[in-house]
Amino acid sequence: MNVPTRLAAFAVVLALAFGGAALAGAAIDPTDGGSAVAAGDHPGGEPQSVGEGSSGGGHGSDQAPADSEGGEHASTGSALSGLAVSQDGFTLEPDRTYFAGDGPKRFNFRIVDDRGRAIRDGYELEAERELHLVVVRRDTAVYEHVHPRKGEDGMWSVDLALRQPGVYRAYADFQIGGKKRALATDLFVGGDFKPSPLPEPRAVNEVDGYSVRLASSQPLRAEQARALAFSVSRGGSPVENLQPYLGARGHLVALREGDLGYLHVHPDEGVGGDAVEFGATFPTAGRYRLFFQFKAGDRVRTLSYTVEVAR
Repeated sequence: MNVPTRLAAFAVVLALAFGGAALAGAAIDPTDGGSAVAAGDHPGGEPQSVGEGSSGGGHGSDQAPADSEGGEHASTGSALSGLAVSQDGFTLEPDRTYFAGDGPKRFNFRIVDDRGRAIRDGYELEAERELHLVVVRRDTAVYEHVHPRKGEDGMWSVDLALRQPGVYRAYADFQIGGKKRALATDLFVGGDFKPSPLPEPRAVNEVDGYSVRLASSQPLRAEQARALAFSVSRGGSPVENLQPYLGARGHLVALREGDLGYLHVHPDEGVGGDAVEFGATFPTAGRYRLFFQFKAGDRVRTLSYTVEVAR
């Protein structure tokens, strides 16, 4: 089935999969340097900060290879992670979890073994990086995806652009011994925190002149594999020349409402054109927040969506 036909089929089930109401917040993720402000459309929300840490400027700051074609990714995911600070004898050990002030916030942490020794080696490249750090405010109104530097002593360091008060969940996503793990801890930014309610589902989101439509191959149901397609257009015309980002045409993180259980999936590289397709299996019913990233015009954009998963 060609891409236009597949997308037409996806559109048939949009109403079932997503309902309809306010769309999620769009953002520019300046992973090629600098910081940016998201268009915060959580009801009552303010513009939100997102961006790459300044410890080297851009996604190459951890001295990993530049974005390029290639890079095979698993297309499905089902088990939620990021619910604990320890797993399989590995523990995320931050140097601090409380932050104040409006400027960038240096975050240092180690991954240690069951004897408290820092893991210095053995990290395997996954999406062209040894470790991905995803930080999201617990109301999902602020999202940041960065790549820290690792020192010789095993200490990871990055500057976080967390300017809005609140409680954040920080996920260290890495792979050792062929197994992916996402360890997580809460971070606290002082100030007058005004939480934003989760936006209702909506299939289309826009940022910086780009329109991105999310469609599902079938209505979303717990424990059933589904294809999620993000079709990118600009000025009414499909954008088919998306640039490689972390070795692929797009990047997706899903978080479950309530506990922010973490589901990290990657695209099906067999689908071309203006659509970036992901395979995902949501383990439980409920609402999930999706953060989709793509690269065009030498800039990485981030858009967010709410989806309903039925039993």
